[in-house]
Amino acid sequence: MSDSDFYMVQLGLDAKGLTTLGKMLHLPLAQTDTGYLVHCALKELFQNDAPQPYSVENESQNGRRVRVLGYTAADTDTLQASAQLDAGPTVYEICDWDRLAAKPMPETFPEGMALQFELRACPVVRKASAGEGVNQHGETRSWDEGEELDAFLAEAWTRPEEDDLSREQVYCDWLDRQFEIRGGAELQSTGMTRFSIERMTRRNGPDRTPDTIKRPDVTLTGTLEVTDGDAFVDILRSGLGRHKSFGYGMLKVRRA
Repeated sequence: MSDSDFYMVQLGLDAKGLTTLGKMLHLPLAQTDTGYLVHCALKELFQNDAPQPYSVENESQNGRRVRVLGYTAADTDTLQASAQLDAGPTVYEICDWDRLAAKPMPETFPEGMALQFELRACPVVRKASAGEGVNQHGETRSWDEGEELDAFLAEAWTRPEEDDLSREQVYCDWLDRQFEIRGGAELQSTGMTRFSIERMTRRNGPDRTPDTIKRPDVTLTGTLEVTDGDAFVDILRSGLGRHKSFGYGMLKVRRA
């Protein structure tokens, strides 16, 4: 396996097995979303080869199987060999090995290539300094230096009340800035097809104490033009934005 190896993998995870794993890890299951359980399973199964970024696509109609797509440097043989060596029997059985599939991704993309994209993102920003603003109800809200805020709230709390602020536009602008910072592509069109506020449970500190936070969960779609093929592949490999452990940041593309 070389640094240039790059695959999209698809795998099915047993939903009941994910719940069992959550209990084994002492997670508060009522507050733990499927995305984080998938993250835990992938890490337990594949260690450093675990697909990330990844996307939880759907659950089967009977609720027994969770389908996951992800990017990784490992092919199917390497992934299964890793799990055979490192995962415990209970965790190993979570994966449907008969349906594990992978396809090699392009090593680069031609400059000027037009692509359609879909991205499940968590559009947040970190505040460079402490401050305060006013929410839509006229209440004062404050934040600390380095605090993470919903990109929309960070914008809304510092805008005059009479400004007509679109949540969709803020999130599209957030994505545009990601590409400006990273390079690799320019957005041609962007829209928001889904939005919700989701609870995330993560484990913090040396004792790995579970902590629940609320963050925006957004699906953005549109078209882009590749400006630097190698930089664009780096974006696919590493993902966009924060909270990739919860299933955010995987940029899925196809020819426009």
